[in-house]
Amino acid sequence: MTEKRKANMIIGKCGGNSSKNAYNCKVSIPKLWADQIGISPDNKSLSLEFNGESIIIKKAL
Repeated sequence: MTEKRKANMIIGKCGGNSSKNAYNCKVSIPKLWADQIGISPDNKSLSLEFNGESIIIKKAL
């Protein structure tokens, strides 16, 4: 089953010694999705894949 949801990118300025134009990007996912792939506060390593058009998030092995 494929479930789709719309989301917004969370964009924030970087601190420290980064350039004045630097920023970081984050996306929140539903807790249910995180639970289903085995993500928890104690086990949160991910594998990200980018093919030029889409990003795939997987549980790191």
